[in-house]
Amino acid sequence: MLRLLILTMVLGLGLAQAQEVRAAVAANFRDAFNEVVRAFAKANPGVRVVPSFGSSGAFTQQIVNGAPFDVFLAADMAFPKALEAQNLAEPGTLRVYARGKLALFVPGAAGVKGLEALRDPRFRRIVVANPETAPYGKAAVQALQAGKLYELLKPRLVFAQDVAQAAQLTLTAADAGFIAYSAAFTPAFKGKGGVFVVPQRLYDPLDQGVLVVRGRGRPEVRAFYGFLRSPEASRIIKAYGYQTPDPSL
Repeated sequence: MLRLLILTMVLGLGLAQAQEVRAAVAANFRDAFNEVVRAFAKANPGVRVVPSFGSSGAFTQQIVNGAPFDVFLAADMAFPKALEAQNLAEPGTLRVYARGKLALFVPGAAGVKGLEALRDPRFRRIVVANPETAPYGKAAVQALQAGKLYELLKPRLVFAQDVAQAAQLTLTAADAGFIAYSAAFTPAFKGKGGVFVVPQRLYDPLDQGVLVVRGRGRPEVRAFYGFLRSPEASRIIKAYGYQTPDPSL
């Protein structure tokens, strides 16, 4: 009887673990992702999606080192492609799930006409995500370089760990900051300042890639991966200012 009880408990634990999806998610996608998860949960009440939010570069290294993530939603394609090249992605799962946009946000302003506004000396602290590990930080530096502003503004740049931290610092401790345009659709930013959508020609496309980590393509993981390209998920993603690829591709 005791053996049967122990076996039942072990099988139950395995089943519970099998119904959990661990996702490594780029910081810029936090709000949209949480809403996507809520929609997924309504259709799949037996599956629990557990997200971790942070920089794509950091997650890439963690996955290389064996971190137990099932799905990786990056802020660009370079980091997931690097994992695919190392045979750390389930074959055929790397694809674009969204294209992001970079924005300049100035707290308390009525509007922002362009990057040239940053020449004003009153912008003493300008927040940028770490360009080494955060694709939105890299995009911000590219945009400033394209506008011939980087060298002028370099002494005034404050680097955040990721784009989520950049957004937080922009609101609380800076004169301006580069954020994911999707953040401008959240309550924290709405009506709190001026937003300028940086022209996409000034930086490399922010095509955001998703993949299933090698060896972790369980049915519930595949179900969530598939839901990301559903009409409902696409509607949510677009509502946060992203572009989405044709679901038939």
